Amino acid sequence: MKSTRQRLIEYLQSRRVASVNELGRSLQVTGADIRHHISILIKEGVVEIVAHQLSRDRGRPARLYGLTGQANLNNLDGLAGALLDELSERGGKTDQVVLMSHVASRLVGEKNPGPVSITHRFYLAIQRLNEMNYQARWEAHAQAPRLILGHCPYAAILGQHSELCRMDALLIGEMLNSSATQTAKLERGPQGLAQCEFIVR
Repeated sequence: MKSTRQRLIEYLQSRRVASVNELGRSLQVTGADIRHHISILIKEGVVEIVAHQLSRDRGRPARLYGLTGQANLNNLDGLAGALLDELSERGGKTDQVVLMSHVASRLVGEKNPGPVSITHRFYLAIQRLNEMNYQARWEAHAQAPRLILGHCPYAAILGQHSELCRMDALLIGEMLNSSATQTAKLERGPQGLAQCEFIVR
């Protein structure tokens, strides 16, 4: 079953532009839910305000939303989703864990033996994660440091492929030469933005 966000993106792909009311009616979702998903997609650079539609009433003009040029140029989410579906059908749960571990290693790239300092390792990991559009940062805590991802590059297919969260934990662990455990998945942080959080031990 497709997520609301995927259905919203597909609707905008076919109709080019739509208002919150139109999206809500078509997807049978409340206006508040549509606004929530649109605000996330705007932050991710997938959706943008493309025009304002004059209202018949005296209210403010309705915003019309469309996909950004970047979102319209490819079908990478569709391809990645199909590949992951195919791989999970061909292999069992163990194969999936091994596969995610290999993918994480490939994403890390060449490991630099470099500095031993955990602070410097965090600096390098954040740098690499942000090259991959994670909007990452880290915080020191009494029990263990936390790594926060302010953006999920796989949000469009995450509903069907939660194994990507496991891959992120493996990716972070490999970068920091530690183990990483996810403690929050797309939960609202202090500023109200969705984020993922990992404890690094």
